[in-house]
Amino acid sequence: RAAASPCTSPAKAIRAIDSRSVHRICSGQVVLNLGTAVKELVENSLDAGATNIDIKLKDHGTELIEVSDNGGGVEEENFEGLTLKHYTSKIQDFSDLVHVETFGFRGEALSSLCALSDVTIFTCHKSAKVGTRLVFDHNGKITQKTPYPRQQGTTVNIQQLFYTLPVRHKEFQRNIKKEYAKMVQILQAYCIISKGVRINCSNQVGQGKKNSVVSTTGSASLKENIGAVFGQKQLQSLIPFVQLPPNEAVCEEYGLNATDMPQNLYR
Repeated sequence: RAAASPCTSPAKAIRAIDSRSVHRICSGQVVLNLGTAVKELVENSLDAGATNIDIKLKDHGTELIEVSDNGGGVEEENFEGLTLKHYTSKIQDFSDLVHVETFGFRGEALSSLCALSDVTIFTCHKSAKVGTRLVFDHNGKITQKTPYPRQQGTTVNIQQLFYTLPVRHKEFQRNIKKEYAKMVQILQAYCIISKGVRINCSNQVGQGKKNSVVSTTGSASLKENIGAVFGQKQLQSLIPFVQLPPNEAVCEEYGLNATDMPQNLYR
C-alpha cells in the first residue's frame, strides 16, 4: 500500500476556542440524544415534587418535546439562573455531593438544551399569583418575559432539538426511529420506579391524532406501575424476591460487619 503523502500545509497557530463554540460543543456531550433530553426534563419534574407529568412529542421529538408538571414551580428570583451553566440549587460546594438525593444537581441540562434548540419555559411558583412565560436564547439568557396564566408547576418546551449542530441534526432526523425507541425504554424505566407519580407520554406525527406512548396511573405500587407499562399479563411472569441478610460465613469471608449492612436495600 502506498504511503500517505505528508501534510504540506503550514501548521496553524493554537488558539483558544471562542466561548460560544465551547458551550455548543460541550452541550452536545451532555444531551446526547432524544432519550437524554426527555430523561433530564422528567428528572427535573420529579425533583420539583411533581405528581403529574405530561410529555408531548411531535414527529417523535424532532419538532417538539414538551414536558409539563404540577411541581413546585420556579421562583422569580431564580429565573435568570434557571438555564445558566452550572447554576443549581442542589449543591454549593463539592462536599455537598455526599448528601445529594435528587436526580439533577449539576446545572447542565437546561443550559445545554438552550444551546441545542429553542427553549421556552412556562412556570408558576406556589407563591406566585400568576405564571410567567420565559423565552431563552442559545446562551441561556432570557430574551422575553411575560405573564402567562397557568396552575402551579412548570412546562418546558423544546423545539428543533440539535438544529444548532447541522451535522448532528441531520443524523438525528435520519435515525429518529431508533432514537425514539431508546427514549421509550428510558421513559418506561422512570414510569416503573416513580411511585405516586402519574406519567403520560403522547406522540403526534404531522397533523395526525395523538397516540399514547406510555401511561401510568400514579400508583404507589411498583407492581401496578409494571402492569401499566407492560400490561397485566406480564405480571404473571414476575418472580418476587426477598432480601436476606448475609450469614456469618459470608460476612467473615468478605470482612463485613452484619450490623452495618443496610436492612432495606430493595424497597
